[in-house]
Amino acid sequence: MADESSKPSEEKKAGDSKIAYMAKEASAKKPVEIGAKEWRRHRLAAGHMVIVRSHFKSIFLIPMVLISMVLGIFSVFTDSASDQNATYGLIWICCFCLYMNVFIFEWSRPWTFALILSFVALTMLGFLLDASYDVWGGLKGFLANLDIQFSTPTYWFFAIFFCICVAISFLKTRLNYVVVESNEVQLYRNALFGDRERISMLNPRVEVLVPDMLEYFHPFYRAGTMIIHAPDRSIVLDNVLHIRRIERATDRLGSALAVRVSQ
Repeated sequence: MADESSKPSEEKKAGDSKIAYMAKEASAKKPVEIGAKEWRRHRLAAGHMVIVRSHFKSIFLIPMVLISMVLGIFSVFTDSASDQNATYGLIWICCFCLYMNVFIFEWSRPWTFALILSFVALTMLGFLLDASYDVWGGLKGFLANLDIQFSTPTYWFFAIFFCICVAISFLKTRLNYVVVESNEVQLYRNALFGDRERISMLNPRVEVLVPDMLEYFHPFYRAGTMIIHAPDRSIVLDNVLHIRRIERATDRLGSALAVRVSQ
């Protein structure tokens, strides 16, 4: 009985190894008898295929979902008249303003360096003037007097709202994405309904841009823009997460060259 039960799993492993062996060939095409999902899985594992997904900017709201949920939980166990509630509100509004900067502005390299230098200069000036004017004490008092407070339902409302925005971005990347191989690019539009366009090309030219330094240096995202130059058009993909990892994979595909010698 044990031998009979293990037989199908052994056959599956043998079939997977055969498909994996075929998928290792850079110029291999999908056999008719193999499913598209299974073939794609092996091609991705072999490094001969890369999936590039372009997100909405709402994908950057994931940390705000977590912050809103955590502060909502903390506020349940905090008295509404407590100073901690004002601290939670100040933390939330500071994080919200930071992420609104990601949406509203594009922090190019000059603007980012100017912002960092300005922050350093103001900090040093604050330390120099602190002995005479109590700069840090005044700033702390100003923030304390803001008294920004939110109720628990408010935190949960924003958590749910931001989560819906993120879910829409995630759904979009599953319906519309680009598959890059060494000899072709496949454009999937409304992939749920099977809409696909194939562009035949050899060693596609790929351009990587980092228009926003905040998006790029964010530890969760490392996002940037990728432009794939096809023979008849340029495909622009914004907000591609982990852009350097995708770039390395496409560089490996673009540098692959297969030579066949006939005797």
